[in-house]
Amino acid sequence: MSDSSQGWIGELARLRGAGESCAMVVVTGVQGSAPRDAGTRMLVDRGGLAGGTIGGGNLEKLAIEHAQKLLAEVPNRSEAVSYPLAEKTGQCCGGQVHLFYETFHWQRRTVAVFGAGHVGQALAELGPWMKADVVLIDGREESELQPPLAPVRPYELRCVDVPVAEIDHLPEEALVVIMTHDHALDLEILERALGRSFPFLGLIGSARKWARFQKRLAQRGFAPDRIASITCPIGLSQASKDPAAIALSTATQLVEVLERTCPKAQPH
Repeated sequence: MSDSSQGWIGELARLRGAGESCAMVVVTGVQGSAPRDAGTRMLVDRGGLAGGTIGGGNLEKLAIEHAQKLLAEVPNRSEAVSYPLAEKTGQCCGGQVHLFYETFHWQRRTVAVFGAGHVGQALAELGPWMKADVVLIDGREESELQPPLAPVRPYELRCVDVPVAEIDHLPEEALVVIMTHDHALDLEILERALGRSFPFLGLIGSARKWARFQKRLAQRGFAPDRIASITCPIGLSQASKDPAAIALSTATQLVEVLERTCPKAQPH
């Protein structure tokens, strides 16, 4: 990390992008002689020093150890600690340093996309933009998928014999989007997903398809409020039928849901 006054910003962004939990340690005040001035920062991850320095020596060692202790706790923590630079810290500057600790546990949510067709692939490619871990699920072999998948992709592909069973393995906070190549399979997955309480359950389809699905779900005993919890059609706009446009519109919708349903840290 750059030792400039703002070099920590880029490093913090990198750690966030990688989903790596970290702690920022800031020198908030100094009395007397001290290794670094107020405003100096360093970043600590679970492995130790991630960038920057508050002056090295035993003070920095103690600060790293304390930061890692806070990182072991969830949710995010913040804490102010003062250190006399005397025999206790193994330094003899004779001053005192005040440090502020703040931890960051980046929460990456899961978006499960059932169906690896044109729209499914385009939506999965937007996982980094959504800041989510996308799982693309299909019952066909990868060699059967059209268009062919890119060799390097920012999502997980699961080619499984029973796609509907994957519903049971998704985290509770996952967002689910259904767009397979088979309407009967769509309905089967949708029915299974309604047995859980995902914050978003979306189905691609026309008004005619949605009307038919609502009728089928009602016949299978689902209450009107459960059926109404399904989003169909998906996307903030239905102005275009281009796969890329549908994917972008849907991704924008999912980002709004992700932000609205982000778990809040509890006070401690």
